[in-house]
Amino acid sequence: MIPSKAERFRGMMPIMPTAIDADGRLDESSQRRLVEYCLKCGAAAIGHFGIASEYHKVSDGDRTRLIELIVEEVDHRVPVFIGVTSPGQRISLEYGQQAEQLGADLIMAALPSVDLPDADGAYKFYSALSRATSLPIIIQDTPSTSSILSAELLWRMYGEIDNVQHVKAEGKNFIEKVAKLLRLSNGDISVIGGAGGRHLIQLLHLGVTAFMTGTEALDLHAAAVDAFQQDNDDVSATIYYEQILPYLEFYLDYSEELLKRMLYDRGVIDCPDIIAPRAAPAMSEAEREAFDRVLDRISWRKKWPDIP
Repeated sequence: MIPSKAERFRGMMPIMPTAIDADGRLDESSQRRLVEYCLKCGAAAIGHFGIASEYHKVSDGDRTRLIELIVEEVDHRVPVFIGVTSPGQRISLEYGQQAEQLGADLIMAALPSVDLPDADGAYKFYSALSRATSLPIIIQDTPSTSSILSAELLWRMYGEIDNVQHVKAEGKNFIEKVAKLLRLSNGDISVIGGAGGRHLIQLLHLGVTAFMTGTEALDLHAAAVDAFQQDNDDVSATIYYEQILPYLEFYLDYSEELLKRMLYDRGVIDCPDIIAPRAAPAMSEAEREAFDRVLDRISWRKKWPDIP
């Protein structure tokens, strides 16, 4: 069941990476294993085609196959959300229609990445997306668009555009923006945390109930959120400050490399390669050794299929 505007998701809404083999082709068995891993960690919804999915490097043919595969593997056990962000508005509208046709339950859209619109253009874009598909829309607020998508504009679009139902907060100053959105809406608007889990504990205290992160430590993220929602604030804080935050100090600088490497080390995927080309420099040997020492200390090294 998809939450309505009066309801919110509760728990983790992981965005999966795109699993490939050593030749750069889709690895369908690993992708299906990723779905099962997310479900075993208690995902409230499962998503694809975010930054963690390397969406900007996936061909249209592979995109279609991935949506088909994910929808099939999830098999209605939780909602599936599909990112439709693209360089151009028309492409995003077509991606939204494709997601609906292939069985997705929601779509997530940041503003088009080329020739960013102003506030009026942003309103027109999300209005057009709402007309193009009947699916609920998650507005993704990113660092590059956060100056355009003010709290006031987000609240206005939530109230005036039928299918706009959620906001993913990970733009600049997102703690402040989340607090403002919740004040403007008297707590009614559905805000989903992002930014890889950064400031997760602070957002929980503001009233955020769901989070989209990568899948590299989904068991830890889920445990922190679940503990908080069961009023075990001290347990939640301990998980965040003693297990999540130490690895994030490295991870947020090298997520392109580490997301798949960590899932490979856990046995969830069969190949740790990213889709070419690499966008960021690799970790040094010294940094990798230091990161491995962190993983050894935070009770992360659980293996598939026994996770969590």
